[in-house]
Amino acid sequence: MRALGFIGLGRMGTPMARRLLRAGHRLTVYNRTREKAEPLIAEGARWADSPRAVAQASEVVFLMLADSAATEAMLAGSHGVLEGAYPGLIVVDMSTIAPAVSRRLAEQAAQRGVRMLDAPVSGSVGPATEGTLTIFVGGPREAFEAVEDLLRVLGRNIHYVGDNGMGCAVKLAVNLILGVSMQALGEAFALGARAGIPPQQLWGILQDLAVISPAQRNKGGKIVEGDFTPSFALRLMEKDLSLIVEFGRQIGAPTPLAAAAQQTFLMAREHGWADADYSAIAAWLLDQPPLENTGRASSI
Repeated sequence: MRALGFIGLGRMGTPMARRLLRAGHRLTVYNRTREKAEPLIAEGARWADSPRAVAQASEVVFLMLADSAATEAMLAGSHGVLEGAYPGLIVVDMSTIAPAVSRRLAEQAAQRGVRMLDAPVSGSVGPATEGTLTIFVGGPREAFEAVEDLLRVLGRNIHYVGDNGMGCAVKLAVNLILGVSMQALGEAFALGARAGIPPQQLWGILQDLAVISPAQRNKGGKIVEGDFTPSFALRLMEKDLSLIVEFGRQIGAPTPLAAAAQQTFLMAREHGWADADYSAIAAWLLDQPPLENTGRASSI
């Protein structure tokens, strides 16, 4: 049994933390809203009143947060993890954030004798619950080896990809493909609909073709049904596409498709689809108004 901490108990963080708890580890948790932690507390997790207190109680601290700003606040802010850190602590940040921010935070952590890994994941709530996520890990190899057994509680495919920030870089490359391909599927539905081909009929054709990726195949039927219950929110995909465009600018990599997709997702986000699944980009392209608080379209 190891003393673990987990910060960030959203749709992904909660099932991931639960897997660590059920694997027999002592788990201390923190979330900005305590009510999200109550189910885990009822199962045996311990509550800490700050990220600092989580660090003090743990040998490994996991973070699963929404963006770079949230990660920086929980790690390096007032009462953050680093305020409670001690030499030998390992921090595993599983959030999708900017590679440059991840590297800078790792440098701050190293000044306190803390080893930090960036370990963003590919997969949604189902794989998080089942422990079948794919995880991309950057940071000191000895730190990776020290927590690899824990990562294998959370994921099926674990890829060590190099220095700090490299896990985040791989995740952005993956989500570039994911975001652009989902927009392409939405555009195909919109093109077909305006030509007089109903989405149901077009999907019946498309799903039999090799041009459809596994991610598109998983979402196509739900798009036709108008079901956009979120497993990965559209606003998060828009955030990731923004990170991709900025990262590409920083390193001199062209990202014209990502830039175009980011603008489309931004418009969909601003027109009521922010908290729907990212596949709702298709509904927005089809000019469908969202139904309030349902994650569904009025019709497809």
